[in-house]
Amino acid sequence: MTQKMNTYEESTYISKDADNIKGNKKRILEMDVCRALAAIAVIVIHTSAFTLSGIKDKGSELYYITLIINQLARFSVPAFVFISGVGLALSYKKNTNYFKFEFKRLSSVIPEYLIWCFIYLYIISNNKNFSTWPSLILSGDRAYYHFYFVPMIVKLYILFPILYTVMKKKTGLLISFLITAGILTTGHYYNIPDLTLDFYSKRNILFWIFYFSLGIYASQYLYTYIGKLKRHKIFMSLLFVVCTFFIIMESIHGLLEGKTTDYYTTFLRPSIIAYSLSAIILIFSLNYRNNLLFKFFKSISDKSYVMYLAHPSILYYYMKWAKEANMPLGSIFFLISSTIICICGTLLIGMIVEKIKLLIFSNNY
Repeated sequence: MTQKMNTYEESTYISKDADNIKGNKKRILEMDVCRALAAIAVIVIHTSAFTLSGIKDKGSELYYITLIINQLARFSVPAFVFISGVGLALSYKKNTNYFKFEFKRLSSVIPEYLIWCFIYLYIISNNKNFSTWPSLILSGDRAYYHFYFVPMIVKLYILFPILYTVMKKKTGLLISFLITAGILTTGHYYNIPDLTLDFYSKRNILFWIFYFSLGIYASQYLYTYIGKLKRHKIFMSLLFVVCTFFIIMESIHGLLEGKTTDYYTTFLRPSIIAYSLSAIILIFSLNYRNNLLFKFFKSISDKSYVMYLAHPSILYYYMKWAKEANMPLGSIFFLISSTIICICGTLLIGMIVEKIKLLIFSNNY
């Protein structure tokens, strides 16, 4: 009787739209909300970063507020990597042909990436030195600052079948944690004078392998974990508050110590592991309903990859217009308006891309 009660309690915590867990093609609401919030947070990181760069007085109230907002959004890329690990693990079958599996996954990532590389290199950066393009595209962030994510996630996709076998075990997960924590610690505190070595660039998968591995590990008992989190949401909320306070104080300490902006705002510091995990856990511990707000999140979730690729282009042209209009970048108005414009603009681009895909695939049948 107790076992039946526990099973029922856990099932009620998962929405009736529950996800594509082996053989189930429905969705987990928590996954969509996490992905949507991560997409919004990535945009906030970049709009707040330009706002920070435009504020002359680093001791001003506006600078501190913007810095806090920037830090609150730092769970974004770890959350994306975690969800990627979960999603791949849920859809993977051991008898799947490796090349078919990789082709399906990479074909959903690389073509759009190449199109946007062309847009950023040729149109925005006006780079007509085509001989440099292959190396720029392969590196990612040398083509444009946010592109480090794509080569990094592609490498993890390629390694996934190996990681899937190893990271389902606690020992494998522990090893991945020690790798990520180790490189974050050495990179942030001991890579003197700063993060100049290419090994310590954000595209290095060692910075992110723990989040990906955690997603693989969590996928095995996802229903159970979500159920347990929802029974302890107050504790999860307190944990998030503590971790948030710590990374904000750490960032402010770096500011007061005279460190560079990149040093005290970056993803690549050990404390972001704890903060990101607390944010992901909190998101999964909350209850969601299939209402209007969720439909908005679902729309963002479905278009999150396009939003990630496209938003710096909208931000670029908005900043260009703002400078011509003598609008100060270091203002709360710029921060709010640029964030809203980037979210709405990329959602629109995402809708257009969806329509184009429908037309292409419908013509193939």
